[in-house]
Amino acid sequence: MRCLSGFSSFQLAMLMIMAGVGGCQKAASKPLLEPKLFADSKQVAAASAKPAADQGDSAWGTIKGQIVYDDNPIPQQKALDVSKDQEHCLGKGPILSEDWVVNKQNKGVRWTFVWLAPEPGGTALPIHPTLKDIQNKEVEIDQPRCAFVPHCLAMREGQVLVAKNSSPVVHNVRWVGNPIKNPGGSNIIPAGGSFKIENLKADKLPLIIECNIHPWMKGRVGVFDHPYFAVTDDNGNFEIKLAPAGNYRLKVYHDAIGWRGGAEGRNGEKITIKGGGVTDVGKLGIKP
Repeated sequence: MRCLSGFSSFQLAMLMIMAGVGGCQKAASKPLLEPKLFADSKQVAAASAKPAADQGDSAWGTIKGQIVYDDNPIPQQKALDVSKDQEHCLGKGPILSEDWVVNKQNKGVRWTFVWLAPEPGGTALPIHPTLKDIQNKEVEIDQPRCAFVPHCLAMREGQVLVAKNSSPVVHNVRWVGNPIKNPGGSNIIPAGGSFKIENLKADKLPLIIECNIHPWMKGRVGVFDHPYFAVTDDNGNFEIKLAPAGNYRLKVYHDAIGWRGGAEGRNGEKITIKGGGVTDVGKLGIKP
């Protein structure tokens, strides 16, 4: 209060009323919190939060690659022998085999199953929190024109496979798998109808799907107890997101040849998944 010395009590009171605060002008002009300190506090908070975010991202990554036909010449899809309901089945042209569907431009192989597995003897795969719960309770396979669409399908254990028949003729669906896990069954599906196949279990190999009425009709359904699987597209590409970072096995199965790499391929190929990024395995060749 030394800067107020020399004033009478009345003068001091008037100064306080006019200024609204006690003290001299010099003391009142000093800010309570310097802007620089406030800005630094934001940066510190952001910096302290960043490692936690990085740590979360580093626990998961994406796997991508391409399955290609590693031989010559490229196989051609052949017209199947359609011996029943020809007027309907062949109404839009011949039905082509899907044993080998190879892109002529890049040799990409369609309808190949690719999935992640733990090291032999290892524990179950960690599952990303957003993938633990199954979002879509049903998956569909249709028989619109005497062929299964899609030809190959992958699903999770706990989902229901809905076999549809959107055609005007009667179809049948027969599924065959491991006799212990998936003993299989058969059911007639009337025109425009559907049938739900429930309680399918994760299996080492994709199940076989057939139509007994139209014997050329065949497909495959893979069932997994985790979300880390894919079926290659028409370029042979696949992508598996939010996979656990670390050392695992990548399995590749195609109906025409079985495991990539022969019998040893049943254990998969070693893969190290990079956390917080993309692990591109490149081109993986398969051939008869």
